[in-house]
Amino acid sequence: MVTKPPVEIIDLAERQRKKIQRTEIEAVDHPSGISVKIPEGFEVRDGRLYIIVSEGKGENKITFPVHLIRTFPIITRSLTNIERSEYYYELCWQNEGRLYKEIVPALTISTAVELKKISNMSLAVNDNNAKNLISFFDKFLLLNNVPSTEMVERLGHIDNSFVHPLQTDGLEVLPGDVGEKQIFEAFQSLGSSAGWIENVLKLIEPHPKALLMLVSSFTSVILKDLKLGPFIIDLSGPTSKGKTTVLKAAASVWGTEHLVSEWNGTAVSFERKSAFLNSFPMILDDSMKADERQLQRFIYNFSGGRSKGRGSVSGSQKEFSWNNLMLSTGETSLLDYAERAGGAAARVLPIKGLPFKDSDHTFFSELYKGIENNHGTVGLEFLEHWNQNKKELLPLYYEHNAMFQKKSNGNEVVSRIARHYSAIYFTAGLLMKFFDAPLDLGWLEILFDEIMEENKSIDKPMQMLEALLTDLDASRECISGKYESKMEMKAIYKDGTLFLLPAYLKEFLGVETNAIRSEWLRRGITLSADRDGKKTDTRQLKHLRKKYRPVAFNPEIIEKMGFDFEEED
Repeated sequence: MVTKPPVEIIDLAERQRKKIQRTEIEAVDHPSGISVKIPEGFEVRDGRLYIIVSEGKGENKITFPVHLIRTFPIITRSLTNIERSEYYYELCWQNEGRLYKEIVPALTISTAVELKKISNMSLAVNDNNAKNLISFFDKFLLLNNVPSTEMVERLGHIDNSFVHPLQTDGLEVLPGDVGEKQIFEAFQSLGSSAGWIENVLKLIEPHPKALLMLVSSFTSVILKDLKLGPFIIDLSGPTSKGKTTVLKAAASVWGTEHLVSEWNGTAVSFERKSAFLNSFPMILDDSMKADERQLQRFIYNFSGGRSKGRGSVSGSQKEFSWNNLMLSTGETSLLDYAERAGGAAARVLPIKGLPFKDSDHTFFSELYKGIENNHGTVGLEFLEHWNQNKKELLPLYYEHNAMFQKKSNGNEVVSRIARHYSAIYFTAGLLMKFFDAPLDLGWLEILFDEIMEENKSIDKPMQMLEALLTDLDASRECISGKYESKMEMKAIYKDGTLFLLPAYLKEFLGVETNAIRSEWLRRGITLSADRDGKKTDTRQLKHLRKKYRPVAFNPEIIEKMGFDFEEED
């Protein structure tokens, strides 16, 4: 004998069935072209959303629709940020004949405070309807199968994918603000790689300094594969001599000239832009427009690849990261703004002088025409070739690096720069292989030697030594030789050797005192002495009946630098 279920369960099942039937009946067409189901308790009339309310009880209970919002908003899809597992929704509505779509964090449709923030996007959310709209969205998601997709907030290397605005690898790119959206839209493709080689690269090839900047634009996207961090290429020289043109040519590798920004932003805006570009080059024009006080700090922050940690009322803010090259121009070298920042010298490759020598207006007209008609395509094809061949090509980079490391002669700063210069040199070879580009790599080797010779700031220990000796040469009364110093003593000259007092060194070198003295000792610039079995740069010295413990400098190096502190009789 089969036992029948209780009447209460039958009634409950019947009511549930009727609810399901009603839900299926209440499917309506949205202005976006999709059909959606309207949750119980809500109704759509004439493109507006209503909420069903009831009054009275029992037989006197009546229900009727009350206007909730003058539009009909729905959720068209969900998105997951693959970097941080954050959830987003795309809202869609029509207002005054125009269809709006806006991607918002999940928090936005969960709290009234956040939901009201999108009222300035033409969605009429206010204090009166926010709570009921949150309820509508929650029930809407239960009732409708909303498609889902993965998204990112920036470009370049993301996990195991590489995101280019024109080839997103199936990912949705969501720029965080208007500035990032402008950058995103500047990635465009026009013309052909062959056209770019013929009308841009060939024109620039005879000009090594401009060519270095151009090739660096490609190098930026392979830094991660080469296991290199962020770096800065800085071109400085007289105004109106082609520096901005070089940047526009470098931007043409990936898109339009709108990829070039100016140095007139804040440190935070530069960090956000660096993070959004991520692997693509950060291109900044005219460092004279920058806040000089922020330049040194930003050089350090950029080359560190991570934004400065900042707090907020709700806790630590999100930190930004990046791994790209910065291409910068200005009338003055970035290193001049950070003259005593030894660490900064290893983070910047300074190129000084005119990028285009003996070039007339015809040359520039042809170059700009080439850029206008051919941009973006060559970058896309470069990425395609690189991804297909990088495993077999990577060993070549290490061969090039070994060659430039020999040129560094043990200079730690130059050695660090050489690693990135090797990457640029390697990239030039890739262009020759991928596109049969007409390049002479010998010019890039010669340019490296010229840059090292021109920029003493690259060799920070020698730069600071020259500054010290120049200061002493201008104030010889502070040097004690055959007679007592007439002023506050900075140094002692005895038996053909110059001894500097530690107090003077500390005052002059500041926070970098220990680092520079260690490098001097390692390279034999200062003379070593043994103290308790350890090598040190100070020694006991008795001079004019007094005892000192100064730092002795190698007389051969002092003479080679052109200084002579011998006293005349």
